[in-house]
Amino acid sequence: MSLTLPWRRAGKHDPAVVIDRLRAENQLLLAREIAASDFFTLLIEDRDQAIEGWQQEKQRADDLAADRAELLELRAFKANILAIDAPAGHRDIDPGDQPTHPQGIDVKPLWERYGKGAA
Repeated sequence: MSLTLPWRRAGKHDPAVVIDRLRAENQLLLAREIAASDFFTLLIEDRDQAIEGWQQEKQRADDLAADRAELLELRAFKANILAIDAPAGHRDIDPGDQPTHPQGIDVKPLWERYGKGAA
């Protein structure tokens, strides 16, 4: 015959209690693992979007640089096309005016004219 004491309860180390506690802890850990996996998936997607945006911005900057170079080239072409071509200058000489050398007056520095070295 066995005697059952009424105050005796299942203890902390009772196998059923330990198994239940471990199952609950496993469920909690699995939920955290799933949440972490979802979070890292979102992080990877954000990283991929950031890289894609950076590449698009780089492509736009390259296109802008090419457009700017073409614009400068077209402006230079336009300036050359619209440049005013003028013939070489010709000075009207007044009949009373005597032009300088080689046509008229011999203009030289004084030291050359009188044969002296430069001061």
